[in-house]
Amino acid sequence: MPDAGPRPRLLLVGAGHAHLHLIDRAAELAAHYEVTLVAPRWFDYSGTASAVATGDLPTEAGGVDVAALAAQHGVRHVVGRLVDLDPRARTARADDGSELTFDVVSLNVGSVVDPALLPPQRPASVVPTKPLTGLEALRATAGRRVSVVGGGASGLELAAHAAAAGARVTLLAEEVGGDLPAGAVRRLARCLRARGVALRPGVAVVAVGAEVTILADASEVPHDLAILATGLVAPPELARWGLGDERGVPVTATLAHPEHPHVLAAGDCAHFLPSPLPRVGVHGVRQGPVLLAGLLARARGEQAPAYRPQRRWLAVLDLGDGRGLAVRGRWWWEGRAALWLKRRIDRRWLARYS
Repeated sequence: MPDAGPRPRLLLVGAGHAHLHLIDRAAELAAHYEVTLVAPRWFDYSGTASAVATGDLPTEAGGVDVAALAAQHGVRHVVGRLVDLDPRARTARADDGSELTFDVVSLNVGSVVDPALLPPQRPASVVPTKPLTGLEALRATAGRRVSVVGGGASGLELAAHAAAAGARVTLLAEEVGGDLPAGAVRRLARCLRARGVALRPGVAVVAVGAEVTILADASEVPHDLAILATGLVAPPELARWGLGDERGVPVTATLAHPEHPHVLAAGDCAHFLPSPLPRVGVHGVRQGPVLLAGLLARARGEQAPAYRPQRRWLAVLDLGDGRGLAVRGRWWWEGRAALWLKRRIDRRWLARYS
């Protein structure tokens, strides 16, 4: 039964993994809060981004219709993005001009590619890995020269997919698969080389232009398309709003800002103060229930629960051509079964919000 009197205004900014969970459980929140969501209509799911970009999976396999989900659960949805937020005045403004006020705000706005290598006037031939929709440029790369800058999971996936689609790929990175077990890195290197990928580990990229990538030794690598997978940082607007820096919004274990306890953050845009967390979707997914429980506890005047990150989690790289690489801690395996498992996990997660 709803509480007597006016309910506090809860503003959800962004529709990442954690906020999708809140929208799905909006009936519980509605008993205590007036809920408003500001987010684009579509949530692009990074787990299927490489396969959707190269056409291995259909476009509909890569997203959630946030507007439909919000309507289904009775959540007021302002379609767009937030352009201004004042945590002290508790006011915000969306890009359609909507003026919003709130008592509690939760941020789940993801991350962006580190802008250090992005040209000021970015040419169409230079594509960062976020936003994910930009990766559609990989659909017509057969026979073309593609440079992938960055040797993390995203760079490795995209290099493997582009090569499987017939592109002539060069992977440029200071380190290839630095977070992966050594044996998995060796297997990946063999797989990529077998597909014709030119691996260039131990190189530093200093600039990316429309037609060439420039290395620290002043040499140049020509390309028709350059994919920047150089690491992720928090969106720059968080700093403009006085809520953090490139690391994200600082939050305690309860996912609340230490100086603005009415400001919450989860996922890639949160800087988890108890210990640094990698920007991987598993944390956003697992923070969703903690965020929901914390909001309900706040409304009841109870202590919010703490998020306790798991030490190990399963990650599966989609290598294209029907193969995947599954990793959990130092344990790993590569093959078709790994990709089958990934597809099953992705389908089940997306179906929850369809």
